[in-house]
Amino acid sequence: MSMQRSLRARLLVSALLPVTLVAVLLTILFMSRAIDDLEQGLQTRGKAIARQMASAAEFGIFAGQRAGLSILTESALRIDPDVRGAAIVQETGAIMARSGELNLAGWPALGRIEGHRVESGVLLFIEPVMRSSVPVDDIYGGGAQILPAAAVAVVGHVVVEMSLRAVAVRTERLIAIGILIALLGSVLGGWLARIIARGVTGPLLEANEVVERIGAGDMTARMGSRSAGALGKLAAGINDMAERVGLNQDDLRARIAEATAGLQREKEAAEHATIAKSHFLAAASHDLRQPLHALGLFVSALAQSDAARREPELVSSIQSGVNTLQNLLDAILDISRLDGGNLVPEIERFPLGPVLERAVGDVALLAKDKGLRLRVRPTRAWVRSDRKIVERILLNLIGNALRYTRSGGVLVSCRQRKDAVLIEVWDTGMGIPDHAREEIFEEYVQLDNIERDSAKGLGLGLAICRRLAELLGVPLGVRSRPGRGSVFWIQLPVVPPAGADESGGIDAARGELLDSSVHLSGTVLVVDGDPLVRAGMQMAIAGWGIRVMLAANREEALGCCRGAEPAPDVAICNLRLPGRVSGIAVAQELQREFGGCGVLLIGTELSEEVLAEARAAGFSLLRQPLPPGRLRAALQQMLPIAA
Repeated sequence: MSMQRSLRARLLVSALLPVTLVAVLLTILFMSRAIDDLEQGLQTRGKAIARQMASAAEFGIFAGQRAGLSILTESALRIDPDVRGAAIVQETGAIMARSGELNLAGWPALGRIEGHRVESGVLLFIEPVMRSSVPVDDIYGGGAQILPAAAVAVVGHVVVEMSLRAVAVRTERLIAIGILIALLGSVLGGWLARIIARGVTGPLLEANEVVERIGAGDMTARMGSRSAGALGKLAAGINDMAERVGLNQDDLRARIAEATAGLQREKEAAEHATIAKSHFLAAASHDLRQPLHALGLFVSALAQSDAARREPELVSSIQSGVNTLQNLLDAILDISRLDGGNLVPEIERFPLGPVLERAVGDVALLAKDKGLRLRVRPTRAWVRSDRKIVERILLNLIGNALRYTRSGGVLVSCRQRKDAVLIEVWDTGMGIPDHAREEIFEEYVQLDNIERDSAKGLGLGLAICRRLAELLGVPLGVRSRPGRGSVFWIQLPVVPPAGADESGGIDAARGELLDSSVHLSGTVLVVDGDPLVRAGMQMAIAGWGIRVMLAANREEALGCCRGAEPAPDVAICNLRLPGRVSGIAVAQELQREFGGCGVLLIGTELSEEVLAEARAAGFSLLRQPLPPGRLRAALQQMLPIAA
């Protein structure tokens, strides 16, 4: 019922509004014309009366007949009821005759005036009275004479004041009549609109009800063709639509069911793929990194053996293959984690200097093998970002610079700009052409590796850097001069430095840059459940002049330390030990029983919780696979140097 009333009201408004508007506009037009005609008629009458009086007053003014002039002014009031007053004034300004009401104070200077408003309802008309002197021919003067023109002189003025009261009354009457006409037009238009609305709203409401029923699933709903009236075509169209929808409903339901089943199958397949991918990443993070870690240690021990002196090229090739395999695994895992959205930034405040030094330390051996200079300029800046992601970006940028630099070196520096710091990696490589400076950030793009030499990388490093920078929401770019070198840069927000060191763990990278010829001494306990890792650790560490003790679990570790003399100086514990034993817990137990023992933790998956737990215990933590140079750098800071 409310919808019916609303629809009828809208139809009435739609029909009534233009009719009323037209009626009002026409009424205003006719009224303005009529009112203008009234005022124009008053102006015309006033001018005529003033001129007639001026013509008749010439002799009276000349002869000084005041009585005759008074009769003339009285006759002006009788001739026209709108004349409020009249007067005849001499040229000197003296009033010779006056009748009616006059506003002498409102008169302007005497002169010809037609329709001057002196009050809100009075019009003033002033007409000059002219005296003409006609020359007379002298017939006795003899001969023909040229007669001068007639002389004209103003001898006085006629003043007439016309009242607008009658015009105002007629105007009010016209306005009332116009309003009445407009109301009658509106009423007539509303009556006609109501008649039309009654014939339209019914079929429209019925059509609306039928459409709602069809939308609710009632395919039997139909409109009556007789009740539709002028909307018969609409009723026929709605009925035809309902019939077609009813015929196609079963077909649509079948298609929807089939599509839903297909989507469900695809959803299940995607979920299975995601689960399989997660399992693969978990296995790759630990099961693949463990043997790679051991392999790297074996190669490091091999490089210090007599076999390396006999077959240096073979050892170098093995080392290159291990490095390539580690880089490939790291790149694949990084890309997989980014594609899966499994990498969530952990934003914190941290000093930038240790991060730069660790990144440089990880690739120091690569620079040494290629005979390149690798330097890092110290900085005291603190930034706000994800420490691990920033370090990963810098590792890729520095490693990429070393791979494509044949001579010279690589410099890592920082420049502070207001509230940001610009980290730059300079190289003296071949440079990058202008057209390729965006292309190099795409996957598997290498400008100088057409033969796909794995020693030059896989073409994933810069792509990973770009995606990691986007994940952090920071800019990353490059400047380059072909033939001179390139500068890759990343910009991080600067924060004020904290009062205490929050770097978390020892500065292993600084040791990497120390002299590798320094001989170490002391005893190291290796606690790891993987026999390959234990064997690799033993061979690599023993080659540096350090006594090594091996343990597979907590019990063996405690037994070795209790039976050893002296106790180990450093314990290297894996985070994951057999029996789901925490390496942090074992390290804490070793420190409680052997107070002077230092602890170095290693692991594959370094979650934020693990990092926080290790930081709270005061332990250093390194990720596997661990480069031998970085392991040596860490031990060099924790062990005494041999004399």
